[in-house]
Amino acid sequence: MMYSEFIKGTGCKDNKQNYKVFANLEIMYMYSDMTKEEIYEYGRKLVDNSKSETELAFERQMKVAINEAKQMIEYYKKEIATAEMMLNFSFEPEYWLRTIKESKEGIKIYRMRIQTYKNFM
Repeated sequence: MMYSEFIKGTGCKDNKQNYKVFANLEIMYMYSDMTKEEIYEYGRKLVDNSKSETELAFERQMKVAINEAKQMIEYYKKEIATAEMMLNFSFEPEYWLRTIKESKEGIKIYRMRIQTYKNFM
């Protein structure tokens, strides 16, 4: 059994502690009648998949960015509602039509950003 197979089979992270677990389980695998699946199942209980401080900080940053993007989407929705209302009472409909168009584009951009941020998490 190779370490890369162990990582895929258990879904664990590649770190020193998990490599030590692998080394011990590899010996069990070699000298017993256990299948790889049984070793993977046993390994899942022993591996450490806790997140590092760097990973936790990155997740926090992504959550803040997602919340900011959601706030911008709400802002653009209010802009659209205001522009639609003003469109009926204005002598400058081009301005309000442009505002609606730009706000809709802004919403698309921020929705794409949210999706990108979620993909990184």
